[in-house]
Parts: sequence; C-alpha cells; structure tokens
Amino acid sequence: MDKPEVTLHAVLNSDERSALAEIEATTSILKLVTRITGMRFAGIAKFTEADWVVCSAYDPLHMGIETGDTLALEITLCSELRRDPKALFIPKVSEDGRYSSRAVVKRYAIESYAGVPIFLPDGRLFGALCALDSRSILFEDPDLEETLVLFARLIGCVFFTNPLLN
Repeated sequence: MDKPEVTLHAVLNSDERSALAEIEATTSILKLVTRITGMRFAGIAKFTEADWVVCSAYDPLHMGIETGDTLALEITLCSELRRDPKALFIPKVSEDGRYSSRAVVKRYAIESYAGVPIFLPDGRLFGALCALDSRSILFEDPDLEETLVLFARLIGCVFFTNPLLN
C-alpha cells in the first residue's frame, strides 16, 4: 500500500503569526495578573466610543465574561479609566458608593477591582487591563500598580504590532 503524500502548506503569513503571538502573550499576562493580584478573573478590554469589548479573558472564577462580549462602556468600572486614565484599585466595591450601584457590579457579583489603562505606543488609549473578584482583595503590594502598568504597556505593544487592530 502506498503511503499518502505529505504536502507542506505555506508558512504562516504575518497576520496569522501576529494573531498567534497575541493570543499566547495575552493569555500568559492574564494568568500572571491573577497570580500577583490574588484575584480570580483578569481581562483585556478595548474601548470604542460607546462600548467595552473583551479582547481576552482568563476566568477561572467562571464569572461568565468571555472574549468578544460587549457591554455599554458607561456601566463598566473600566469606564473610569477612560475619564481619568490612571490605575484604579477598589478593594471593596460594595462599600464604595461611586461604584456599588452599577449594574455590572451586581450582574457579575464584583467585590474587588483593579484596572490600568492600556495605551498603544503612539499614545492612543486602547482600553484596559483589569482584574475582578467576588471577594474583597486588599491591595497591599507597593509594586502592584507599577507591575500592572508594565503589563498594560506590553499588551499595548503586542496589539500595536497586530495589523488587524490598526
């Protein structure tokens, strides 16, 4: 019996390589974010004029937030980063009147939040890197903000090099 001929397909094109690298890089960063924050959800969201769009999510908590999900930006905690693009840490959302009544907090039972803006290398605000949990989390690590900002910078670089996002 003859062996089937093995045919090699074309090498991955640059768009495919970028997309694969992006998936691997962002998944690894999100896992690291959950480890260093002690939180059980981490995600990357893109901001449009009106929406918060999930680009990548790591959800061992099973909050139900998935890649591709879209929420109205104004109801999210990340919307604060659009107004004031700097790190935001909320250890106990239920005790903070500015955020506790938001529909997204109730829908996903969010008790703690950590978020930093993601900027592209050209200075444009892309979206947010955020971590969520249904438990209260004390943010005691003095290096946490700087670490999350560095991760957000890496994500911005990864997304900037992806031709599908620019």
